Amino acid sequence: MTRFTTAVVALAAGLALAFSVAAQTPSGGDIGLGKRLYQDKATCGFCHGWSGDGAGDPQSPGKAANLRESKLDHDQLVEIIRCGVPGGTAMPHFDKFAWTKGEECFGMTEADVGDKKPPNPTAGLQKREIEAIVAYLEAKIVGKGPPTVADCEEYFGQGSLRCKEMAAGRKQ
Repeated sequence: MTRFTTAVVALAAGLALAFSVAAQTPSGGDIGLGKRLYQDKATCGFCHGWSGDGAGDPQSPGKAANLRESKLDHDQLVEIIRCGVPGGTAMPHFDKFAWTKGEECFGMTEADVGDKKPPNPTAGLQKREIEAIVAYLEAKIVGKGPPTVADCEEYFGQGSLRCKEMAAGRKQ
């Protein structure tokens, strides 16, 4: 390879890397994928609500953590989604290998938590999917304060009946 060809290949690789990094958050997760996973595969909104405020769906088993007021950092969010919350809570572990041999959670093993192990999820998540959900949470929910009509429209789309009701002051 000539020096010129080597330089062109290096420049192309550098530009490709720069554009891929620009499309992701500092944590490396894909926000768009994270939103879709939050809404569909992981069904986070069922317990945490569409806005992450802990209000949940009307058929939710109970009030979940208010992620909008959360002080959890990136690694803590990853571990909670991966491992769930032990102690009889409804927060499942989304990593199907969490709590298995060699896969400690919160510095504990399955033997340590016994019957207080978090419930199984409706669908397991891969590491990159967990990272994507955390990227979405960090970009759109964690520490963002009460949900706004703009947040609602970003989540459900412009013209959503739920967002119109929210704008009119009715419970959404």
